[in-house]
Amino acid sequence: MFVRKIAPAFLVMFLLTISIQSNANDFELDVISYHLTIEPVIDQRRISGTVIIKFQIDKNADSVVLKSGNLTIDKVTGEHVIGFENSDGNLVIKLSAREKKENELTIDYHGNPTRGLLFDVDRGQAFTVYSTSQWMVCHDSPGDKALFHLNISVPVDKNCIASGELVSEVRKNGKVQYSYQQNYESPTYTYGFAIGNFHQAEEKRGDVVLKYYSQDYSSDQLTTIFQETPMMISFFEEKSGIKYDQSSYSQILIGDYYQEMSGYSTLKDTYGELVLQDSTETNLISHELAHQWWGNRITCKSWNHFWLNEAIATFMSAAYNEYRFGKEVYLANINSYYQVYEAVKNRDKDKPLVFASWSNPSRDDRNLVYFKGAYVLHLLREK
Repeated sequence: MFVRKIAPAFLVMFLLTISIQSNANDFELDVISYHLTIEPVIDQRRISGTVIIKFQIDKNADSVVLKSGNLTIDKVTGEHVIGFENSDGNLVIKLSAREKKENELTIDYHGNPTRGLLFDVDRGQAFTVYSTSQWMVCHDSPGDKALFHLNISVPVDKNCIASGELVSEVRKNGKVQYSYQQNYESPTYTYGFAIGNFHQAEEKRGDVVLKYYSQDYSSDQLTTIFQETPMMISFFEEKSGIKYDQSSYSQILIGDYYQEMSGYSTLKDTYGELVLQDSTETNLISHELAHQWWGNRITCKSWNHFWLNEAIATFMSAAYNEYRFGKEVYLANINSYYQVYEAVKNRDKDKPLVFASWSNPSRDDRNLVYFKGAYVLHLLREK
């Protein structure tokens, strides 16, 4: 019954997503892959890295523009590179005449990111939060998906979890170089890593290894906090019709933020205590997991349509609650979303879900994208 009701809404959502995809302009940048080698130094809040970018652009384009945050660019090399300029967070690379659309660049850089990559010196931790261009030079449009390979060096006494699947660990001179490979294309905001001294728990759900990490919770507590995860994966696979397609999925309690990445998610460190007190408080776990399908695999072309990512994940967390805990819990979730939306309307801050610009969103804007969007999906379901 749930499938029959929800199907029209998802048909609408997929048609909307398809309709905003347009044929790439001949001069539009299309990144094929990133191959990053990076070393964060936690006590110095510093990084140094080299990224090899394979991309396509029209052979008549005389430059390519990438985002570079406040990073210092040391060198840019490539067969057709004739110069570069880095200012105001934009790296403009001048290209010579060439015969093919396919190109490759190698960029060496270093810096002290002030956002995007957060350092906790006291706890010996570092982790990424959105804003990938603050720690890796990239094309950060959500519509430009690419393959991602990461080599990251950390002290030998620390763990590192990152996007994609772990390929190897090489120990040398007191450090470990972790290599992660992501074998399907995803947008750059899903790339990331987390470093720290973590307790760990692990279990299997079919062929998928589930891994849970925290510096503050024991292995037994982690197993309890994330006990719903295997069932959530089954639920999202059934409703989407798409199998979870990586060999592992990790969840890390760290810092003060929530974010989905490819193959893992980070959740606010104190959230674990909330789940230990009330085992039904799983909305944020299911929300971030839902993004492995809605957001990571099918993605809005531009941030103007960000609600397609966040509203579906918010709605699906409520849908899981209905499946797991009953209709009343689902309706309570939907009512809470509606109340947030009503508060925004009462402040005369209501807007369409498709934004003219998402360059500087307010808290009300975010509430519309998450909660008005989820409520609209509920209405579509009821219709």
